[in-house]
Amino acid sequence: MGSSDKIFGATAISVALFIFVYYSTWTFVMPFLDGDSSLQQYFLPYEYAIYLPAAVLVAGVSVIAAFFIKTTSQSKNKKAK
Repeated sequence: MGSSDKIFGATAISVALFIFVYYSTWTFVMPFLDGDSSLQQYFLPYEYAIYLPAAVLVAGVSVIAAFFIKTTSQSKNKKAK
C-alpha cells in the first residue's frame, strides 16, 4: 500500500509540474514569439489562457458548493429525525 501511494504522489506531482511549466510558457513566453514560430503549434490561442482556468475555477467552486449543500441538507435531515 505504501508504494502505490508513492507512485500516485509522484504521478500527481509530475502532472502538476507539467501543467505549471506548460501554462507558464504559454502565458509568459508565447506572447513575445512571432506568430510563425514553430513553438506556436503546441499551444492554443492566447485567449484560452484566460477562459480555461476561469472555467475550471467555476466548475471547482460549483462542485464544492454542491458538496456543501448536500452535506448540510443530510445533516439537517438526520437532526430532524
